[in-house]
Amino acid sequence: MWLALCCVGLLVVVLGAGGFAAMRLRSNVSTEALNLGDQMNGGSQLADGPLDILVIGSDTRSGNNANYGSASDEESGARSDVMMLMQISEDHKNVNVLSFPRDLMVDIPQCKGSDGKVYPAEQDTQINESLTNGGPGCTVATINKLTGVNVDHFMLVDFNAVKQLSSVVGGVNVCVNKPIKDEYSGLDLPAGHSDVEGEQALAFLRSRHGFGDGSDTSRIQAQQGFLASLMRKVKSQGTLSNPGKMYGIAEAVTQNVTVDQGFTDPATLVSVGRILSGVDLSKIVFATVPTEPYTYDQNKLQLSADSEQVFKTLQKDGSLADSQDDKSPQPDQSSTASIDRTVPVSMSNASGKQGRAQDLSSNVEHLGYSNVTYQELADSSDKTTIQYPAGYQDQAQELASHFGVGSTEVVETAGLSGISVTVGKDFTSGDTVKKDSSQKIVGGANGQTADQQTCQQAFEY
Repeated sequence: MWLALCCVGLLVVVLGAGGFAAMRLRSNVSTEALNLGDQMNGGSQLADGPLDILVIGSDTRSGNNANYGSASDEESGARSDVMMLMQISEDHKNVNVLSFPRDLMVDIPQCKGSDGKVYPAEQDTQINESLTNGGPGCTVATINKLTGVNVDHFMLVDFNAVKQLSSVVGGVNVCVNKPIKDEYSGLDLPAGHSDVEGEQALAFLRSRHGFGDGSDTSRIQAQQGFLASLMRKVKSQGTLSNPGKMYGIAEAVTQNVTVDQGFTDPATLVSVGRILSGVDLSKIVFATVPTEPYTYDQNKLQLSADSEQVFKTLQKDGSLADSQDDKSPQPDQSSTASIDRTVPVSMSNASGKQGRAQDLSSNVEHLGYSNVTYQELADSSDKTTIQYPAGYQDQAQELASHFGVGSTEVVETAGLSGISVTVGKDFTSGDTVKKDSSQKIVGGANGQTADQQTCQQAFEY
């Protein structure tokens, strides 16, 4: 969770402070091997393909993190509490950030630690256990095996990075629909918008009992909203062009991060920072890998069939934003002048707004249709639909284009004597159907883009 904001903070700092920040990074951070398994290494350069960076949040309680629990309480050292795979497209126009729940059951490949110890391969194991098998390089190997994507770099961050970074930027605005008081994480927020920093920022990102259904996927959704808000603030306040702020971010992040040896290269870091600063917020997509309850334990998760579509999109350097827009069908322009507009058109109101079909009937008449009737329906419909008999496709498409009805809602139907338009709840006002403003993600995955402001649902006890 805390890894998310560190991901952005670390990369944008290099843009703002240039070579100095890169030198600071070199002197502050720890490094480890990129890959401890037999899965392929990445090593992509920004000019010859997408760049894949795995950001890992460690739940270690050792050192400066001892206030969040004793290291002796951990069964086997630090685990990767949250993982996000960030992919920057080859053309530098899109960024995907894919989250993996820590309760996800996967196969972990054989890994060899820096001390020479060999960790045998494991099947059906929680993904966060991979960090204990020699370090972040084994988590990289696990993600490579799972996704078919070759990770180029990793960043491992801890609790203190979140606290310090959120304070350096002056707090991050978050929203919850109801008050939250989570005794487990310490999160204490009123309903509505709040600026959180330090301990409360960390509590917001750690809270599992505060959001949605209390699951890890609900927490990830809150984390994505937090990171999107942070990115909007960093861009809107000119942080990227303020050397003083960049210096503070560099100090906050680099003292609490471990990266692979190749990611301390100044040229790489400066390039990544510049690229990220130029990506439109609407082109930065946060998504959670599609999952379903684990077959043998309903409290854990396994990949669903839809995850394959997500992984294939990443492998092909595509955007996780689903671009399949349900556009309105267009009538053949060569035939519009000869359209028979004497066909009966029945307008049925299922919008829940009295008189809506009657109002829209006049619009149809203005198009030249002379046989228009309307009626009120007792039942409501979510969507506006158009049905037509064989031979009247052009008329149906003309009406669909006029009202903005999606092509999937225009259907040829046997037994009709004319065109039937059912006005749904998506068309209670205006001249065209209201489009769904929520971001569609490949594979039906949950997520959002960085430009979207979201308000998190509080957990109902």
